[in-house]
Amino acid sequence: MKSEAIPEANEVAIQGSVSADNLSASNLVIVDNTMRKRQRDQVDNEEDLHRAVQDILRGEIECSEIMKQIYLQHAKLYPDDDLIDLRPKSQFSRQLSTDIRAAYLDDMDNQTENLIPQKLHEFLMDFFSQSLSSSDWQSQVDDLRCDDVNDKLMIATIRILRRTLPTFIKAFSLGPSNPLQDITSIEKTHLNAFVHPCLEAALWHVASVNYVAGEIPSRNHVNRECSDGAGFMTTADKYELVYVEGARLDAKADKETKDAKKISRNLKKMYINIVKEHINTRRRLPQNLSVFGGQSFKSRIYLQYLDYCGKFRLNEVDNATLPRDFSEMSDFVFFYECIIKWALLVDNAVASFKESRALKRASRKSYIHNLDRLDDLS
Repeated sequence: MKSEAIPEANEVAIQGSVSADNLSASNLVIVDNTMRKRQRDQVDNEEDLHRAVQDILRGEIECSEIMKQIYLQHAKLYPDDDLIDLRPKSQFSRQLSTDIRAAYLDDMDNQTENLIPQKLHEFLMDFFSQSLSSSDWQSQVDDLRCDDVNDKLMIATIRILRRTLPTFIKAFSLGPSNPLQDITSIEKTHLNAFVHPCLEAALWHVASVNYVAGEIPSRNHVNRECSDGAGFMTTADKYELVYVEGARLDAKADKETKDAKKISRNLKKMYINIVKEHINTRRRLPQNLSVFGGQSFKSRIYLQYLDYCGKFRLNEVDNATLPRDFSEMSDFVFFYECIIKWALLVDNAVASFKESRALKRASRKSYIHNLDRLDDLS
């Protein structure tokens, strides 16, 4: 009896009878090649979709003069890269001329540093400058109140402190057993006890965004990758606006780089999905369309946002160190201001979505043109 020929692309030398092992090996090769082809096709489709969405965005979004100069320099240095990384330590950021970089940093300061009112800053400075025992600190937290019912941000800040600060106080009181001093602390324990609750409280009390911690898969992520935390709008739009990755205290350096790349590629995917949804439903894009990333690495948190200006643009809102014992209580000022600034920018983005719902529909001509650009790409 003749053996059936194996397809040529996955040919296995067969002489006489074919062993079960050889058939099994050839089947694995066929499956492997099929999966590789699907992955290549998926990448090609994603790249086509990226280009289509970028063409649409170029006609919708206006950039400042300084950002136009940055875009031109990035296009010259990195013509094939669709992400302008403007975080302070990025390679491209350091390649900018001194004048351009200074002007852009001034713009960022005006956008982010002014978010914290002087009254709130002074309250945090006064509160965390106290030298108290563990029980006294807990009493101070219990007694926190806001006398001005119209000061929404102060009320939100006090709620954040009451929700999150007791966990730190307890850890600081444990002395040698303090988990923040133990670099071997398990990643999930560290994140779930100290990082996620702070982000959750800030996003909820400032922006009414529902933050969920854990291994979160989503159709908004590349290949349905899991994030360590994700934040979703609770308005009529249920978009995912926040993507967070974290690491244990003794993580290796390459973990920081891998997580940073994972965050940026998933923020792009989230952004594109929001644009697609608005196009398909014939709605105008929000004026302030941004998505937000967070990274916890060792004892620091880095909070970012991604928007679009000729190319995708990644900015760092702020970064801060998690205080580890009572001697570092004053560091809570920068820590809480960091997450509050980030949450306020998220709140601005949510407000922009609400405003876009009140606008008239896009013209039919624009609607059909954009649909044509997306046709057969998703």
